[in-house]
Amino acid sequence: MTRATNALSTIVSIRPELANLNNPITKEIVVLPASAVKVGAIVSVKTGDKVPCDGVVIEGDSTLDESNLTGESRPVKKGIGDKVSGGTINNGSTQLIIKTTATTKNSAVAKLLKIVEEAQSNRSTTEAMVDSVAQVYTPIVVLTALCMCTFPFIISKEVGKDWLMRGLILLVAACPCALIISTPVTYVAGLAACAQKGIIVKGGQHLETLAKTKFIAFDKTGVRSYMHIMCA
Repeated sequence: MTRATNALSTIVSIRPELANLNNPITKEIVVLPASAVKVGAIVSVKTGDKVPCDGVVIEGDSTLDESNLTGESRPVKKGIGDKVSGGTINNGSTQLIIKTTATTKNSAVAKLLKIVEEAQSNRSTTEAMVDSVAQVYTPIVVLTALCMCTFPFIISKEVGKDWLMRGLILLVAACPCALIISTPVTYVAGLAACAQKGIIVKGGQHLETLAKTKFIAFDKTGVRSYMHIMCA
C-alpha cells in the first residue's frame, strides 16, 4: 500500500515550488514561493526552471518540456504570445519572460494534482460492496467464535478446550481478511502501475470499467494525445 501511494505521490513532484519574479520598479529578480505569485505578475523562467504558473510568453523564444502534463516527449517551441502551463520545464537555451494568467491554485498542474487526489479516494463499486459485506460479516464471525471459545467452559473444562479449538478453526477458516484486503490492494496497485508510466486513472471505479472495454481509439492531434474508450 505504501509503495502504491508513493508511486502516485511522485506526480506531485511536478508542482513548481519557486518563481523568479521580476520587480517592475527595480527590475531585479526576486525569488518567491510559486504560491505567492499573483495573476498579471511578470516572471522569468531560465533554462532548467519550471514555469511557476499558467501564463503567456511576452519575451523570449525557447522550448518547453510538457511531457509531465501531456505525455508528449517532444519539446514544444514557445515564443511571444504563446500560452504556457505551470509545471512545464524550460529545456531550451533561452530565458522566457512570462506574464501569469492564473495562480498556482488554478493552474493546469493544480488540476492534475486534484485528479490524483480524487484517484486515491474514488472507490469502485466492488470495493464499496466488499466493505459493506465486511461490516456485517466480520462482527458475526468474531462474535460466533468468541461464544464458541468461552461459553462451553461453563459445562466443563474438557468441553471448553474442545470448543476453544473449534472457535479458533472458525476464525482461521471464515476470516474475511483475504477478500477485504485483496480488493483495495489490487486497485491501488493498478493505479500505481499506471501512475509510474504517466497514466492517471481517476480511481478504482474507472479502472474497473476498463474490463468492459471493447474498442480503444487513439487520436494524436498536435502535441496532445487523446484516448477514446468505448464500452459495452
